[in-house]
Amino acid sequence: MRSGGSVYQTEHKIFMQYDVIIIGGGAAGMFAAAVIAEEAPDVKTLVLEKGRVPLAKVRISGGGRCNLTHRCFDIREFVKNYPRGERELIGPFNRFGPAETIQWFEAHGVPLVTLDDGCIFPRSDSSDDIIDVFMQTVARGAVEVRTESEVQAVEKNAGGFNVTLRTGKTLYCKKLLVATGGGAFIEGLEHTVEPCVPSLFTFTVNDDELTALAGITVEHVAVSAAGFKTDGALLITHSGISGPAVLTLSSFGARIFAAQHYRFEMTVNWLPAASGESAFKMLEEARAASPKKQIGTWSPFGIPARLWKLLAARAGIAETQEWGTCPSKNFRRLIEQLCRFPVSIAGKNPHREEFVTCGGIRLKEINFKTMESRLQSGLYLAGEVLDIDALTGGFNLQAAWTTGWIAAQNMIKR
Repeated sequence: MRSGGSVYQTEHKIFMQYDVIIIGGGAAGMFAAAVIAEEAPDVKTLVLEKGRVPLAKVRISGGGRCNLTHRCFDIREFVKNYPRGERELIGPFNRFGPAETIQWFEAHGVPLVTLDDGCIFPRSDSSDDIIDVFMQTVARGAVEVRTESEVQAVEKNAGGFNVTLRTGKTLYCKKLLVATGGGAFIEGLEHTVEPCVPSLFTFTVNDDELTALAGITVEHVAVSAAGFKTDGALLITHSGISGPAVLTLSSFGARIFAAQHYRFEMTVNWLPAASGESAFKMLEEARAASPKKQIGTWSPFGIPARLWKLLAARAGIAETQEWGTCPSKNFRRLIEQLCRFPVSIAGKNPHREEFVTCGGIRLKEINFKTMESRLQSGLYLAGEVLDIDALTGGFNLQAAWTTGWIAAQNMIKR
């Protein structure tokens, strides 16, 4: 890769000068660098990455397979997967969304495959292909990628920005893109930074009877807490509950749950497709059809046997109770357990993708048409530095590609 910086000297310091400096060699920063390299190859650009290698999170995303995006071309539906950023991302995704992402990677020699759930991966099932295409693309322009380069401070000046590294070296650029998830220097950008907390995690519970059912999955439930309601599959684990329904709830309620120190009350509806009255009618029909059958041996709702026995027991129904002799009041109690099962959450467990957090620079301080700061001209923001996060399925990477692309397009404009 070519080194594109020029040198000039003041009375006290020697500065390296660039057209663009990008802080953060992750998905958003490297995508922006690739766009600049292709569309404005003479723009002198420097990527500063504090880690040993760029694109480290991209390498491990999707279990090393790299879930690039999600096949959903209805942008109004697509943005529903963003607990923070839903409204702001509508315009950007209409300019560079999942369709454009698919086109970009395939045009750069990365064949893609779409799974049944809509997740899109490289056909090779390897994130190495994504990293290779980035490194090859940035090498075509005046882009330098410098690793193990931590930024200590950023200072606005009349013509651009001074960027001081931890080593004490100072660099200068006309335009600056911040695309990193952290760094003390962010506090000096005069922006409001929303606190960072985990956004995808599973719940722990102190309920030995429930955790004794570890391994049971119910394919469709509804869970609710703190005014949020989500649905999907739920998995009972040795320490609590997990599954898509729980992960989605944890994402939407991330800040509230953090404020509650991850101790709160949650409700599970094991029968989200049925009303309480329709479920009660099914119990009465089961009583009429099989009066001699024991309630603990059969569920008319298809609920796993061990879970069904627990729900019946908590409704005051013995496992050997016959359907024909069970009072209607016990059926009412069973409906309560089926539709409003209480769970006391006692903490959080890490999830394999918990490197997703919510928090970052406040969204109203950014112009989403250009990704430029509303407070400082020439300062652009993309990717993890923004208070944007999403559910699993390629949505977080899509936000990185989109914001990086828009920032690059506007930084190379005169």
